[in-house]
Amino acid sequence: MTKTNVGSSEDLHPILVSDLGKCYQIYAKPKDRLKQALWRGRRQYYREFWALRNVNLEIRTGETVAIIGRNGSGKSTLLQMICGTLAPTEGSVKTSGTIAALLELGSGFNPEFTGIENVFLNASLLGLTQEQIRARLDDIQAFADIGDFVHQPVKTYSSGMLVRLAFAVVAHVDPSVLIVDEALSVGDAVFAQRCMRFIRRFTEQGTLLFVSHDLNAVSSLCERAIWIDSGRVQMDTDTASIITAYTRSCHEASNAEIEAANNMTDGGNRAAVSVPQNGAGSGTSTTEHASKTIHIEWNSVAAQESGQAEGVQADMADWDAERDYGDGMATITSVVMRDKDGAATTTPKCGEDVRLEVSALCNTFVKSFLVAFFVRDRTGQIVFGESTIGRECLTVDNQQLVSAFFDFTMPFLQPGSYSLSAAVSNGDAMGFKVLHFKPDTLIFQPMVGRRPVYGVFSTTTMAIKLVVQGQSC
Repeated sequence: MTKTNVGSSEDLHPILVSDLGKCYQIYAKPKDRLKQALWRGRRQYYREFWALRNVNLEIRTGETVAIIGRNGSGKSTLLQMICGTLAPTEGSVKTSGTIAALLELGSGFNPEFTGIENVFLNASLLGLTQEQIRARLDDIQAFADIGDFVHQPVKTYSSGMLVRLAFAVVAHVDPSVLIVDEALSVGDAVFAQRCMRFIRRFTEQGTLLFVSHDLNAVSSLCERAIWIDSGRVQMDTDTASIITAYTRSCHEASNAEIEAANNMTDGGNRAAVSVPQNGAGSGTSTTEHASKTIHIEWNSVAAQESGQAEGVQADMADWDAERDYGDGMATITSVVMRDKDGAATTTPKCGEDVRLEVSALCNTFVKSFLVAFFVRDRTGQIVFGESTIGRECLTVDNQQLVSAFFDFTMPFLQPGSYSLSAAVSNGDAMGFKVLHFKPDTLIFQPMVGRRPVYGVFSTTTMAIKLVVQGQSC
């Protein structure tokens, strides 16, 4: 936790970052450090590693901004320079107001001090007077909820107790900017909910900079997101677009690792396995699972032989290179939602049965074909979804058209627009390779009617019984 007030930045931009960069000197051997010191820069015994380079940001007052990226991308380095605990190699950071930050666990704590002593130390660094700290001490202890441990040295605390105490201080110093870096990941469910309630209240009048790998929390809290990769800003736009692009990048990296592992295992050779045929090798084979909510059927005849090649090829042009991802070994050709009468719809009625049809053309042999979908609300948070993982294995041959049918009752959702994303993969619950992921391919508006919805969604059926006992007056 720290307070920074560098320069006189405009109130509309409490954080201004210009051409920011941080370079570290990496030495191959410990003795190279001594050589570098002796030669006084006339020779170079290190290589440069830029943790951040050419970063430009403007955080406006009242914004809720998320910073996402893979481990080692430079997120924490950026936050430390914004807070003033790390000096930049190049560029500048200008901040205004009181910045309260939860960075590394225990940062700013003296391990030999008790919890109470660290409360006074950190709160005073954040601008509170001794009288103000004493007036808020009971509330801070209640928020932290660590009992008598507050009187013990911090070095005896667990990671959860450390973050409880740190967050409790931050929650009671009235900062203008709050920075949270994965601080909630070590807390229990009750404390995490307490922190989320505080953060939501804080965002009503303060500025939030939030770093987390929990994309649901990011989409729920933040209206804008910044994706950092290898020390550089990849994207800076609305949260939903960032999450789609970032998820695509992560899946592509995962697919590459799976492909490399498969090549090492079988030398890149894949055996051809025959696909179950129906009768004399034509027609349709259908699999009914134990669960009646999903069934899958697939054509055992190649798409070209069944006369569907032309239409399929036309649909394949719908692959959006900007947003879709996968290895291209299958292509989603259509996604349709139908009402209980079988008519295509984008306004399904909540509480009524619907069918979601997802069709894909396989461009190679697929050993274990999987189909999935999920629904996001307007903030990008996942509301619900389903997949064929854990059900009967489906083997699909090259140039076969697969159709999956998801039959379910549309839940009662909050009014508004929802997006449905679909994916086809090869694998199982232990690991799968994405063949084609098509984000936000279907936008629909559920018809809620007059029934109120509490939370994300409500159940479709619930037995409610009123019993009056006793004698009336």
